[in-house]
Amino acid sequence: MATVELFRLAAERDPLAVLWYQPRRPRGVSLVAGHGYSSSKHNLDFLCSFLSSHGFGVYSLDFPGHKLGASGGELRGVDGCIEAMQRVVAFARERGDDASYTLGHSMGGMTAIFAAAQDAEILGTVAIATGYGRPTSLEALQKVGATDFRASYVVGVTLPELVAGVDARYARLLPRLAGRRALYVAASRDGMVSPRSVRELYERAPDPKTFAMIDSDHTYAAEHAKATVLEWLRERH
Repeated sequence: MATVELFRLAAERDPLAVLWYQPRRPRGVSLVAGHGYSSSKHNLDFLCSFLSSHGFGVYSLDFPGHKLGASGGELRGVDGCIEAMQRVVAFARERGDDASYTLGHSMGGMTAIFAAAQDAEILGTVAIATGYGRPTSLEALQKVGATDFRASYVVGVTLPELVAGVDARYARLLPRLAGRRALYVAASRDGMVSPRSVRELYERAPDPKTFAMIDSDHTYAAEHAKATVLEWLRERH
């Protein structure tokens, strides 16, 4: 069993709530994890606790502006997400834990990629149910009347606003992951981020990389990916 400890990191703009899943028999490898849009760190609990039970420490954060989370503040866009994850990476290192990987689900997966790309000390990244650029499903969902994408759960930018223009950022930052390992996980029943868009992100990414398909919808993809992520980590540690 893992020991779970809550930290509240002070900040100039947006304080952060972070759960530290401390493994009983640590492998000396830690991950910083981020959740999806309109969700909270609770959505990653099954995955984080599972990984920590197998020796991997995990720092799981609430992104600013998410009402289900405990950080408060405001979601100010992709840069704000990256800054939040980078801050937790720095916090882990200050405590003496090697923040070896970034991990995330959906928006958190996008953030994990960008944060790792900007930090050469991070060994690699795991992106679950994260697609290339603005997922085409957003337009399809908007045509049938889904227009807010749970925006009322978030103080700050809407999901369409968040992902607008992300293609250019991927083009600029993905090449920086060259030589570091990355896992891209698609969910077969994902109605928000299609497996095709995850595959496109994988195809655009540099080597070394791994693609995996799991049986899941979008919401529970992180939980259902736990065995896939553990196997990927065990192959390297």
